Amino acid sequence: MPVYLYRVRDRSGSISLGRIEASGVQEAVSRLREQGFFVTAIEEEKVGKVSERKLSSLFEAKKVKLPELASFVRGLSVMLESGVPLLSALQSLARQAENRYFASVIDEIALKVERGYSLSQAFADYPKVFNRVVVGMVQSGEAGGNLDWSLGRLADYLEWEKDLRDKIQSAMYYPIILVVAMIAASFFLVYFVFPQFLLLFEGFNIELPLPTLLMLSVIRFMNTNWSLVYGGLFGGILAFFLYIQSEKGRRFWDEKKHRLPLFGQLFRKVILSRFAWVLNALVRSGMPMVQALEVTASAVGDLYMRDMLLSVARSIRQGKNLTQSLAEHEFFPPFVVQMVSIGEESGNLEFTLGKTSELYDKEVAIFVSRLSAVIEPVLTLIIGVGVFFVALAFFMPMFEIASKGMGGGM
Repeated sequence: MPVYLYRVRDRSGSISLGRIEASGVQEAVSRLREQGFFVTAIEEEKVGKVSERKLSSLFEAKKVKLPELASFVRGLSVMLESGVPLLSALQSLARQAENRYFASVIDEIALKVERGYSLSQAFADYPKVFNRVVVGMVQSGEAGGNLDWSLGRLADYLEWEKDLRDKIQSAMYYPIILVVAMIAASFFLVYFVFPQFLLLFEGFNIELPLPTLLMLSVIRFMNTNWSLVYGGLFGGILAFFLYIQSEKGRRFWDEKKHRLPLFGQLFRKVILSRFAWVLNALVRSGMPMVQALEVTASAVGDLYMRDMLLSVARSIRQGKNLTQSLAEHEFFPPFVVQMVSIGEESGNLEFTLGKTSELYDKEVAIFVSRLSAVIEPVLTLIIGVGVFFVALAFFMPMFEIASKGMGGGM
């Protein structure tokens, strides 16, 4: 009799892995359901028995990437717009998904919808896959009877978010590569090139100039305390990244990163663009302003901005409008406040928020395209100063050695 490997959830939501003998998949699923389990994945064991570790890795949960989520939402929107029933659309998309974990999640959602769940309720059960923006826009679409349109807007947002992340990453690649190259070059010079010069200088009885003495002191210190130097460097970097993973550290970093030279402008433009885009999408989908601000607060990915938006939501509850509430925070530029004011006065806030997002999105693209042109001269200057100091430190003694040699030969 065939043996099937399975992953199930119990009534409390806990996941269990195991094996079961059955004449077929349907019998295995039926027996597991009779035991009160919800089957999330099952397949026949091909050859013999496998270890628990292999069994666990077989159904190991994988993260759903943003492009996969965007593709799923876009496909669901198109199928619903074409008249395909929701349940059939979900089942079809589950079969098409290449990510097995995501396919199992879509299958579970389809089963929940079949049992009477709304799509937003089913999505809400998987917060690691569908965040509050996704659930909120789907919920608004269901309430307004325009689920296919809301899903289309949601797909636009997810695709825009992916493009935005790609722009940020491309902006960071160039300086990171240059810094890594500088560190590698420094390592090569300190441990392979400079020691040869050190042996040369020690063989001559000359008085070394101050730049050379400083450089030699640095080399000796790094050679003697290499574990302290590099351990401290990497330990400090690791400690920083661990610190910003905590809520306190992340809030500190989110507040300070907007004040960084050069990159602070990029971070600020990105967060303002995301704020305007998400709020625009939620308002257009029919979500009340306070709820839209609370969902946007959790979607912007910045605790500093989240606290401000929650404060704005509280102000609106107290009777203020959005313009007055945003104006209380210096983080929002006058342009943003003015655009929101125009939108509220004209009754077309969705339009002005959309234009605000478009403007900042273009500014981010322009900023990224010009970033390398701005960073290159700065790093070139830093490298040039370093090269000049090294040349001064090592060529001055060489000139003195050469002059003594010439003097001795006359």
